[in-house]
Amino acid sequence: MKKTIVAIVLLLFMMAGCKAQSGSSSGYSPLFMLEMKAELPDEVRETSGLFFQNGRLWTHNDSGGVPILYGIDTVNFKVVQRITLANVLNTDWEDVCTDGVNVYVGDFGNNRGNRDDLKIFIFPLSAIPAEGDATVTVETLSFRFGDQTNFKKRKVHDFDCESMFATENNLYLFSKGWETGTTRLYRLPKKPGNHVAEVVNGFNSQGLITGADYDPNSATLVVVGYVKSLLKPFLYLIYDFDDAGVKLSHRRFEMPQWPGAQTEGICFFNEGRCFISAEVTPAYSSRVFVADFRKIIFKDLKNNK
Repeated sequence: MKKTIVAIVLLLFMMAGCKAQSGSSSGYSPLFMLEMKAELPDEVRETSGLFFQNGRLWTHNDSGGVPILYGIDTVNFKVVQRITLANVLNTDWEDVCTDGVNVYVGDFGNNRGNRDDLKIFIFPLSAIPAEGDATVTVETLSFRFGDQTNFKKRKVHDFDCESMFATENNLYLFSKGWETGTTRLYRLPKKPGNHVAEVVNGFNSQGLITGADYDPNSATLVVVGYVKSLLKPFLYLIYDFDDAGVKLSHRRFEMPQWPGAQTEGICFFNEGRCFISAEVTPAYSSRVFVADFRKIIFKDLKNNK
């Protein structure tokens, strides 16, 4: 009887999602199956960002955590390396990415909309040893959002940020739209100093964007997030992204089999396949999933260009 009730609830959940998205121009797919790989160690229970390097998955905790990047073995999913950022704090780290040359750590979480000290820390990828722990000294990119004029503390606003990705020439940020459920795409140069993040695009994300990564080989951008009221996770594929940020043709995917999962980080680990992390919630422990987009990227979406 309990299994029947659960099945009915899940079916209604999926039908509600399909109805809500039936008029979307984003090519809505009603169900995308994630492969649950492993629970994460308690040391990274608040995993917030991801990148993949040297066969390892790298992550960090968010606000108030120690300033450490954790290298996770992708066979047993244990922490096997720790890279300490020597000269900075973790005020509110929300994402991390690499362009193959440098690592970029985003200390730009802005839950109350009043931060005027948004930062991205930069250090060479080569500073991460093949094995063992290390301590690195970083340079700092300080910035503000070019369209933000109100810095009063408030609960609902659209100037939070939890996602970042790098291309050959630029860094990009997606805003987290607590107020409108939309997202804006900002662009920054990839160099230390004081900068203004300029708006170059955006779309109706219908939820909170929490992570992104870009694969230059397929010109594909992946974006992850969740609907705030239900912790209902979703994904976007943006399959024609250009380094001007002009093209954002996208397809949305729902994952109703994981209601209550707070999906936070995403990264490619080979062409068309991604790791996705979720931090601990009342429903789940922190964990890692795998999403396989190969068929979609290299067949369906390419044919639609």
